[in-house]
Amino acid sequence: MTLRRSFWFGLLTAASLLCVCPSMRAGANSAGSYHCASLVVNGRSGRCTSPPLVLYADGTYKIWSEQGTYKIEGNRLELSESRKRGRGRLLPGRQILFEFTYRGKKHKVTFRRRDTLEEGTVII
Repeated sequence: MTLRRSFWFGLLTAASLLCVCPSMRAGANSAGSYHCASLVVNGRSGRCTSPPLVLYADGTYKIWSEQGTYKIEGNRLELSESRKRGRGRLLPGRQILFEFTYRGKKHKVTFRRRDTLEEGTVII
């Protein structure tokens, strides 16, 4: 009886942890085009000239001439071929924040997902 109760308790605990700490598969609600929304270098805003970060539903990504695969665990995004940006952090509002040091300067680059609009849609 005690063994059976322990088994069900362990199973329930494992199931609840999976619900609380989900790991998204690549492509699950994350695929899309993310455009550079802001750039801060050493605390000063700069002009964001980065091309979009494109996350494909098949688990691949592209930015600049860099291509590879991506993985999302919790609120962290890991790009397989990124040497400069490191890991990104998923933020509310479908945003991704990269914080890294490049050439001795601290960078914060925020990408925001841009939805594609249906043909004929007017933005006012």
